[in-house]
Amino acid sequence: MANIAILGAGVMASALAVPAAQANAVTLIGSPLDDHIITALQRGEQHPGLRVALPASVDAVHAADLKADHLTGADVIVIGVSSPGVDWAAGQIEAHKARPGIVALVTKGLVAGVPADAPPRTYAEAIDGALSQPAGRIVGIGGPCIARELALELPTRVSFACADIDAANDLRALLQTHYYRITTLADATALEACAALKNFMCIGVSAMLEAFAVDDGFAKNPVAALFNQAVREIAILSDWIGKSAPGLDVNKGDMLNDAMKLPAFDLAGLGDLHVTVGGGRNSRLGRYLGQGLCLSEVMDKQMKGVTVECVDTGRQLLAGFQVACQRGDLQSRELPLTQAILSSIDLDSIFEFDFTQLPG
Repeated sequence: MANIAILGAGVMASALAVPAAQANAVTLIGSPLDDHIITALQRGEQHPGLRVALPASVDAVHAADLKADHLTGADVIVIGVSSPGVDWAAGQIEAHKARPGIVALVTKGLVAGVPADAPPRTYAEAIDGALSQPAGRIVGIGGPCIARELALELPTRVSFACADIDAANDLRALLQTHYYRITTLADATALEACAALKNFMCIGVSAMLEAFAVDDGFAKNPVAALFNQAVREIAILSDWIGKSAPGLDVNKGDMLNDAMKLPAFDLAGLGDLHVTVGGGRNSRLGRYLGQGLCLSEVMDKQMKGVTVECVDTGRQLLAGFQVACQRGDLQSRELPLTQAILSSIDLDSIFEFDFTQLPG
């Protein structure tokens, strides 16, 4: 049994509290934006987003009521806020001088490289650098996991990754249940990159659900074509991000051949892309773009006030991607879907994809 503190009370962070509470003491700490969720949980009501009651043993705490011992007494701290809240979560760990044995990341996204035209970094790298002292072993969590299904204890399989594989295995031992099954791996950068990039690629794949209409619903062939291409491009980009980390050389050879060995073709990439296209905020945005709408129009109207991680990931990716293509570190002909999505974000243009750019 361990003491687990979860920062953020959104759907995914709260859903993780369900398997975590089976054999551990869990404190769910809302961000400043989660007051209505924490209030509902303290009243014994269902989680508003999950529409599921959390285990009674979960201690729900408002951000304003967060005390040092909530974090200093934790063996594991899970960062489960949305991407705009990462700085807040890391700041709480730092301010309270918490030093847990493990920091786990549910939040998905990338951080622009330094300098700005460098490859982006994963959140694990960024958070590690934001803490004045090592916060512990940082474990990324990725894979196909719909939050409500996990909260309902439906069979779910994910991956935990950490450069210190013992940390990933230790966290698995604390959280694995008969319905929450966990694989572990040591390539945390690849897993974190895949987890962010699948949200980004979801834009293009989901656009196909609307772009081609047939009499029985959406056309399956274009969706399948771009799904396959999205996984290939996730592999190439995650390989580039990993190999461009400090002290590593970029492979200028056949990146896709090497990338085929990465988590992109496993739970964190292919598997997670499948469930992401099936529903959620990133898929909704893609479907609106597939209707011929521009990003700014969707964000001002249909999805006003909604945090969509895929857009932020694209913006963090843009500068480094452009330079890498110019230098030959990335082969642009292998990444037509990435280029199409980035154009729709950067230029606020209608999303269009030329299928003749796919390998023949």
